Amino acid sequence: MKNLMLYVAEEGDTGIARARREMDIQVENSLDLGWLPGEILLYTNFPYSRSGIDAIRVNPPRRPPHARTTAYFKIYCILDALDRALPSERFWYHDLDAYQLVPFEEWPTRRDMAFCLYCTRDRLKAQGGSMFFTGASRPVFDRVFDLLAKHNYRTDELALTDLMGVREFLDRFDVLDYSYNLGDTDFALRYQLALTPIKVVHFHIDRPSHLGKFFGHSALGVEPLTERFKLLLARHGVTYDPGAPRRPRSGWWRWLPGVPQVRPAFSLAAPSAVQE
Repeated sequence: MKNLMLYVAEEGDTGIARARREMDIQVENSLDLGWLPGEILLYTNFPYSRSGIDAIRVNPPRRPPHARTTAYFKIYCILDALDRALPSERFWYHDLDAYQLVPFEEWPTRRDMAFCLYCTRDRLKAQGGSMFFTGASRPVFDRVFDLLAKHNYRTDELALTDLMGVREFLDRFDVLDYSYNLGDTDFALRYQLALTPIKVVHFHIDRPSHLGKFFGHSALGVEPLTERFKLLLARHGVTYDPGAPRRPRSGWWRWLPGVPQVRPAFSLAAPSAVQE
């Protein structure tokens, strides 16, 4: 199986430094969990190397203005990976902020593609942030790229959702439980519908509200993160202090006299040494 992730920056992108840090965490996490260097496929359009893993450099075509950056370049890189693969090759694609917690004990589907669905805050559409697929799924991704490039689709998730209802692709898709993509949105519902152990958590390490939930301070009081992964985050300067003052929610009242302007309840200090 290949462990596939990517970050393609456009001109003026201010998120490259943050993406590099996420890639550092992802590479270290993947190696900790037993992935071999040759199984980790990391796509970028800028130089990146860590722990013997060199990014695959790409130069994608200009993105159509209607297509979201993360969707268009994601599918472009997935198609490049499929170009290099046999139909039987297996892939796990995940966003840079989707982190594996435990090894995958088995391939989760008998079909060409598998992913979770969104739930209450959106219609039941495909979640593209953590997907399993084989080389045989190439026709699906070809169609998704065509919809993004020529048919005014904004995201790959909407394209995948619509293709699930196309006769040509019947029996290509499988739906996974939320242990394969436990995210911040509808956290409580997704956690209760997930089978344990939680395998993939999907959250932003620079958002206090996300850190609070995943460090055990949600309404459920559950903590999905493993001790191993928390120690890894700490090595990269990511910690959470539940006793720190919380930032007031936005609103006109926050500017009234006497409302303190407090610091967020998290730390994202630069690590003392960065391995390249």
